[in-house]
Amino acid sequence: MPQTLTCHYLYTLLCVVFILIMNEPTYKIHGIERRQLKKKLGELKRYVRNFWYYHQLDKDMASIYGGKDGYPMSDYEAKKRFDKANSGIKALEERLSVLYGA
Repeated sequence: MPQTLTCHYLYTLLCVVFILIMNEPTYKIHGIERRQLKKKLGELKRYVRNFWYYHQLDKDMASIYGGKDGYPMSDYEAKKRFDKANSGIKALEERLSVLYGA
């Protein structure tokens, strides 16, 4: 009889520990804040993916219809914006990858 109580007690204790572990978040940033950051990350990735296409399109349209001062932006300015967006992506990915217990 005492062995049965001990096994039941151990089983209950393991279930409680399992439930506590399962309810902890996986990442340090979680919930609404994580969703907002992931949305921002997706927007940045989309910006980077389409950046050179739209930059070239602006240059082509300016060559046909004529451009204004500062439009289209120079390739140097475009490279600076592209690099800034890439560094923002890396920073957000590093921030989002930190695990809860770390």
